[in-house]
Amino acid sequence: MKSAPQQKRAIRKRSALLNAAFQEFSEQGFEATTAKSIAARAGVATGTFYQHFHNKDDVLLEITRQRFATLHDHVHVPAASLRVAGEQHPCLREVFREALSFIYDFHRQESGFHEVLEYRRRVDTELAGIIEKGEAVLMDRTRAFVGRYIQDDIETTAFCLFAMAEGLVHRHVFQGHHGIERDALIERGVDLLAAYFENRIGGNQAPDR
Repeated sequence: MKSAPQQKRAIRKRSALLNAAFQEFSEQGFEATTAKSIAARAGVATGTFYQHFHNKDDVLLEITRQRFATLHDHVHVPAASLRVAGEQHPCLREVFREALSFIYDFHRQESGFHEVLEYRRRVDTELAGIIEKGEAVLMDRTRAFVGRYIQDDIETTAFCLFAMAEGLVHRHVFQGHHGIERDALIERGVDLLAAYFENRIGGNQAPDR
């Protein structure tokens, strides 16, 4: 990876190239995307592309890094265990609602790009490493979240929670809606994800940590 530029004009051009590459990968796929097509969409010369990146693989790696940085910025563990009361726990449910809504909208914007990642991660070890590290951060945060509410079998519970959230979003965004609307999907997802914790917490207040 070439060093990121410092001058504002160069920064703008690099950003334009990254945005253009994302669109090219999403719409044309990896094989049909070229340095020339990326530069053309960005409105710069092909030579400018090579001032910032070695090749299209280089661009794909950087977009993937940025993609996970955005996910990590928005999907995080609450600072303390949530205070909950009653038969249903609205605070707990709101955490799931916000997370599912963000993850859903994030993936809906990049359905074509996701296909490129799944295709390339099998043949590009550096890309696979970035994806694995990015997913590991999200899994660690899931474990930390689970650990605020239960003390036993945290690993299995975290794995199921992560898989359920990822699975319902991926299935709906990437494989078809099947007559189910986004909001209805998210609300039912909230019901399913929160049910386990509501049963474990019961009517007790979760202690702060």
